[in-house]
Amino acid sequence: MPLTATAAFRSEVTRARPTRVVVMLYDEAIISLTAAIEAMEQNEIEERCNRVNVVTEIIATLHLSLDLESGGEIADQLGALYRFILGQLIRVNIHSDVAGTAKIIDLLTPLRDAWDEVDRRVADGEDSTAVETTVLSRLKAAGFRLNIHAA
Repeated sequence: MPLTATAAFRSEVTRARPTRVVVMLYDEAIISLTAAIEAMEQNEIEERCNRVNVVTEIIATLHLSLDLESGGEIADQLGALYRFILGQLIRVNIHSDVAGTAKIIDLLTPLRDAWDEVDRRVADGEDSTAVETTVLSRLKAAGFRLNIHAA
């Protein structure tokens, strides 16, 4: 049975700031990838597929929401990263690849943390134009490089 957003989740999303929605999407992606790993370890194929499909929809949504015309370097780099992750999700699902799934979680976690910081700053009334600077500085501090090319 495919997973769908609960009414409570949909309600929360409609009331949330856009930056909070991004954090919520990252949270759900990480939770679903963790559940996919558990399903892989228990050989629950349908659950694995459902969870990976949820993450695929989330990453595709994040990718489609990028403003590539005026989003600058961060939009370009996130677009490349999201395309890379989408390709990896196909591979992970086909091969039931626990290690590959864990690597995707490792890619998403610093992004989630960076967006959480941005969201807190926006909630505190700081200028939202600092989003790119905040995200890039958090990722660089974590040793994260966005220049990813699929092999």
